[in-house]
Amino acid sequence: MSVVKPSASLRERRRAATIDEIVTVALRHLAEHGVHELSLRAVAREVGMTVQALYHYFDSRDALLTALIAHGQNALADTLQATADTHRDAGYVERCVAVSLAYRDWAHRNKPLFLLLYGNPVPGYAAPEDGPTMVAGRRVAGVFAEVVFAGWTAEQIAAVPVPAGDPALAAQLTGATQAMAPHLSPGAIAQFLGAWAQLHGLVMLDLLNHMRWLDGDTATEYHRAMLTQLGDRLAALRDGA
Repeated sequence: MSVVKPSASLRERRRAATIDEIVTVALRHLAEHGVHELSLRAVAREVGMTVQALYHYFDSRDALLTALIAHGQNALADTLQATADTHRDAGYVERCVAVSLAYRDWAHRNKPLFLLLYGNPVPGYAAPEDGPTMVAGRRVAGVFAEVVFAGWTAEQIAAVPVPAGDPALAAQLTGATQAMAPHLSPGAIAQFLGAWAQLHGLVMLDLLNHMRWLDGDTATEYHRAMLTQLGDRLAALRDGA
């Protein structure tokens, strides 16, 4: 969890180990009780310290939530990256589908944490600007962007049209591109966000049991079929078909 420099002092290593233990216990409480019942006092009690001592590591519930969200985003990014690396020699659509199914699988295996990341916002909580949650979230997006645009030429990326409509949309997409992914085009960003929304929508419907008429292998094959169609559409967009 915590990144400790090789040159870290004994005190720094002990602090990092304590932070990791606090986060591990908090993740278990999140899974068992949900985010609204997450209690610093209960976490401190299980770790074996007073809540006042815990404040030396996390000075508020929001600080602990930030650590949990960053942990979740990084764990998800690691899983997606490992899948992308494993399928690096696969075909374009196959690799897109494999990474997307890894996203779905991680969501099911870590449901409370996934819902903390992407479900309803926690009332009163705001992630720090350019803080660890933002950095970790960009890692997740970065893996997907690498997979989606793998093999695209600069000319193919530039040729993706911006969705027709209000000129203000094109301006905002241009701003988002410059801020998030200067190597992409406004049209490519728009298609990327649309593809992620389709994947995420399928996962959320499934995760929250709104597709209960599908289960087990049937549900997986349905997702595979829908994601294959999405991959085919992206490949056609790349090729100008």
